[in-house]
Amino acid sequence: MHVCLINPPRIQPKAWGKPSVYQPMDIAYVAAVLEKKHDVLIIDVPNEGWELLKEIEGGKYRQGLPNTEIVTRIQNFQPKLVIISIPYSGWSTAAFDVINTIKTSEDNKNLKIALIGLHSSSRPNECLTHTNVDFVVIGEPEITILELANTLETGTPQDLKNVKGLSFKDNNNKIIFTTPRPFIEDLDSLPFPARHLLPMKEFFEAAKKIPISGNLKKPSIRMLTTRGCPYSCVFCSNHITMGRKWRARSAENVVAEIEQIVKTYGKHQIDFLDDNIAFNRERLVKICNLLIEKRLNIEWCTPNGVRADALDPPLLTLMRKAGCKKILIAPESGVQRIVDEVLKKKQSLQHIEKTVSAAHKAGIKVGCFFILGMIGETKEDMKQTIQFAHKLRHLGAEYFYFSYATPLYGTELYRQAKEGNHLTNDFNDDALSAVQPLIETPQFTADDLRCIAAEANLVNPTVTHERIIRAIRNPKKALEILLARNKIKHKIS
Repeated sequence: MHVCLINPPRIQPKAWGKPSVYQPMDIAYVAAVLEKKHDVLIIDVPNEGWELLKEIEGGKYRQGLPNTEIVTRIQNFQPKLVIISIPYSGWSTAAFDVINTIKTSEDNKNLKIALIGLHSSSRPNECLTHTNVDFVVIGEPEITILELANTLETGTPQDLKNVKGLSFKDNNNKIIFTTPRPFIEDLDSLPFPARHLLPMKEFFEAAKKIPISGNLKKPSIRMLTTRGCPYSCVFCSNHITMGRKWRARSAENVVAEIEQIVKTYGKHQIDFLDDNIAFNRERLVKICNLLIEKRLNIEWCTPNGVRADALDPPLLTLMRKAGCKKILIAPESGVQRIVDEVLKKKQSLQHIEKTVSAAHKAGIKVGCFFILGMIGETKEDMKQTIQFAHKLRHLGAEYFYFSYATPLYGTELYRQAKEGNHLTNDFNDDALSAVQPLIETPQFTADDLRCIAAEANLVNPTVTHERIIRAIRNPKKALEILLARNKIKHKIS
């Protein structure tokens, strides 16, 4: 059977500049499993059309192939099943626009459309209210999609109820949820992602001209070596698709994929997308030793972050020897009470400081993630976070990423915000891609957060006076922030 997978258009604020491009790993894994039994086509809309930027309502860019091109590709391929990934709720409107365009074509009336990704897993009922959506996969998609394709090819409509991890509408328009699918325990059993079906040449070309912010200069190839996270951070939604149990591929399997990448594409940078690649220290040590032993001479980093308390000076030294150029860690706040009681991250800020210093001494660049505007946080707490970021910069950290607390569907933060009436009036799916404050409390307003975020971003040396004015639309306030920055720098030094 012919199966088509679509990575939908990318939506982001114009203020960010041209959108960067990313290889869609969820689609690549599903395609690798499917192609053992089916004919598979991937339409990677943002990567193939990375130069096609369309200004849309709300001061945003839509990046990617036009819908007419997508429809033409589908008509030429004639699939019976189309799978669309919606990894972020902020991209859902563009994805549903693609779906509706596909279904308006007379030739495509009978094809089935299934959704995968974080958005659809966290909001299956809402997704199925869209007339043109037939199935929603909840959780890890690979095996569920394979069984769905097999059933559509050789089974009956009644057999759909036997496909675990699936939701769909029956003949009476009632939404059916099948038995939840257990998470994949043996990750080595999965084939390597089907990168040969992705537009890798276009990706490398785009990455050279639109580098990912703060990244190394050479194009990167994404990898995933673990799934699941045992921690319970209130803002994180990854557990919805990957669960809370940490599962890992073997060191040998990981390095075998790297060898394949080097042989096929050359020595590009490897981006490990794991929530925490260092959760099992012994396994990471083995990966590093194998990379050194096989003399692969790659460069790699951890763009999604790694817990600082999983790292120590000997491990960091080994990681650097094995090619690690950059790590990102996530203090999230500079106030221990906020980290423990509000974020529920349970991580020592003292250990953060030690890890930043140790990584700097080992020759590894360090970036830091922070969140501003959590429920239970005050403006003074956020000011202390800015001071802590300056301290980390003094200890050797080079990149700082400040984001607004975002109430993603399916998270504890979303529940708190909704039940406490803290969501802003303009909160919706589209707003989740706007990079604007979506939470207000008696302690702060959305405008407060914009000003604090502008001040916070001055920790990065490349942030200019002009950028601050654009961010908060207030020249007088921008000047106050710049003066405050100089006072903080003087205090830290």
